[in-house]
Order: sequence, then C-alpha cells, then structure tokens
Amino acid sequence: MKKYIVLFLAISALFLSCERVVNIDLNEVAPALVVEGRVYEDSLAWVNIRQTTSYFNPDTQLCICDAVVMIKENNNPWDTLEYIERGLYKSSTLRGTPGSTYYLRIEHDSQIYEAESYMYDRPVIYSLTSRSFGSFGDFGDSSGFDFGGALDSLPYFLFINLYDDPAEDNYYLFDYYINGEPREGSYIVGDDENANNDTLAYSPGPIALFNIGDTVSVRANAIDRYVYNYLDQLGDAVSSNSFFSSTPYNPLSNISNGALGYFAALSFDVKTTIIIPADITFPF
Repeated sequence: MKKYIVLFLAISALFLSCERVVNIDLNEVAPALVVEGRVYEDSLAWVNIRQTTSYFNPDTQLCICDAVVMIKENNNPWDTLEYIERGLYKSSTLRGTPGSTYYLRIEHDSQIYEAESYMYDRPVIYSLTSRSFGSFGDFGDSSGFDFGGALDSLPYFLFINLYDDPAEDNYYLFDYYINGEPREGSYIVGDDENANNDTLAYSPGPIALFNIGDTVSVRANAIDRYVYNYLDQLGDAVSSNSFFSSTPYNPLSNISNGALGYFAALSFDVKTTIIIPADITFPF
C-alpha cells in the first residue's frame, strides 16, 4: 500500500505540471452582475445572468429577469434573446459558425455590459486511450508480492490525443461525462504549450480518474485566449485565497463595466470510450 501512495504522489506531480484545474468558487465581492454566456456551433446561443454578493454562498444569488440581452455575429443585425427562466436568456435563431466573432450586449438597471469572443475551427480528437494507475511504476519483485486482485480496483487515467495547429496558439476547455452524467465542480482548461508538432496529448491526471466499466465522453472545446485567461486567473485567485495571498483579487473578465463571469464562443469535438482492463507489463 505504501508503494501505491508513493506512486500516486509521483504521478500527480507529473500531471500537475501540464494542466489547469479551476474550481468555480470565487472571492467575496460587492454586488455585481455575474454572466455566463456561450455560443456553440450546433446549438442556440444562451446567456445566464445573476447578481450575487458571495460566490461561496449560492443562496445569495439573485436571478436577473428584466435585462435586455443581445448577441450578433460579425456585422450582422443584433439578435435579442428571449428570457426563459431563472436568469436564463436564449436565442431562437443564432447558432455559431467557426471563423466568426460574436458580440454580447446586456442592458440592465441603466447600465450596459459588452463582450466579444472569437470562434476557432472545431478541434479534432484523434483518440481516447486509458491507462491504469498501476501501469506507471515498478511494484517490485513479483515473487514476493501478492496483488490479490488489487489491480482490477485501481483507477484509470484518460488521455486525449487531438490535432493542434502549430501555426497558432490554441486554448481548450475540457468537459467530461461519466456514464451519461456531467462531471461537476470545476473547469478544466489547457493550452498547447506541451504539443508535439501537430498533436497535443492531454490528460487531466489525478483530478479525473475512472473505473473499469465506466463510459466516458470527452468534449474538447476550442476557446479564445481571453476566455482561457479568465478561467486560468480564476484558478489562481482561488488558490491564492487559500494558501498564498492576504489580498484576494477577482479574475479579469472579458465582459465590460465590472461584470463578473465570461462570454465564450466555442467549437468542439466529442469522443466516447469505455474503460476496459488493459494489458499491463510491469518492469519486474
């Protein structure tokens, strides 16, 4: 068991150097508009608007139901979104197109909030491959150690191999669905700093572990630099509050006039795999 723990810590350190895991909790702030807006290629654009005094207490969040919310593509006319419920506004016509820039305008309480986001070409996932936690290290002399079926209970890492254009900087938001249910609780974002030529091999590492028999779907979203920076700074802000900084700060939103949150245009690719037992060769 001690060997398992040492191995787990070593692998954790290895993965943490190449990933960003962003918790969604934020600092205490004065009342402010909180916006989450997304334009996808294949579904109608939507924006969720709330007002809150504390990200740590969701019960204080107030739905904003009387705003005027508009989105336009490039220089096309504005599309006014329809209010649905609980702060959610949705377009009846606007769907994203890669290569286009999208503009958001919110009018509320005599204030105007604006943002823009560019939609990159759809990423391409080559493959999803899983690897057992037990395949990463030397477990010693097999003649003196009885695994007793323990290998079957070890978790699995999932590796995403996707095409990455070496001619430009690329940024991603990764969504995971386990047995049909979305993985909740954090944003997982990454860049192409560790890409090899035109391929990026990415794994969330120990943050997202899976078990034999799990059906796992991965959605790799291409996002622009400003959305990535917001989510990246969001993680730093939370980490600073907890461990390093006595002066909390809020990440720089791509929405104007002091609003919190982000507005993102996303293209994406999705692949699904089932975690199955792997043939493991140990360096005994």
